[in-house]
Amino acid sequence: MNKGEIVTLIHFNFWANERILSTCERISTGEFTRPHTPDPGWGSLRGILAHTLDTEYGWRSVLQALDADNILDADDFDDVAALKSRWEIERAAWFDYLASLSDESLNLGYGDDPQNGSKVWQTILHVVTHGIQHRSEAAVLLTEYGQSPGELDFDLFLKEKPEFL
Repeated sequence: MNKGEIVTLIHFNFWANERILSTCERISTGEFTRPHTPDPGWGSLRGILAHTLDTEYGWRSVLQALDADNILDADDFDDVAALKSRWEIERAAWFDYLASLSDESLNLGYGDDPQNGSKVWQTILHVVTHGIQHRSEAAVLLTEYGQSPGELDFDLFLKEKPEFL
């Protein structure tokens, strides 16, 4: 995979995140933080999104060989605004990281076993697909609250952002 393709996927990832977060601004803090039954896996809409953010933060930190001891937890975010603010920091960090990559570095291994482990591009693709899963879960809850985020498809992203065609 080349850098242009990875940059496109990360732009898609943050575009879709923003659609979910913007929709979350239309529900109450109580709905955002309320434990959901059945449990979607992370307790609440806030829990799902905090986990998604933590995954983006954690994997970026691993790829950059940074200390990622600080796990982001749902309780760190009282409301959508707090989560959105931290996600903006993460978005900027991802784009700074992407600027440092080349086609060659994307195809290298990393970590303790770079010869036998995942390549950088494979881990970035994992981050994107992981986000797709959890945004889909979040979209279901938002729709239950009467606030569907609408389509989150890659083809819609490309229509809205033709510079990535």
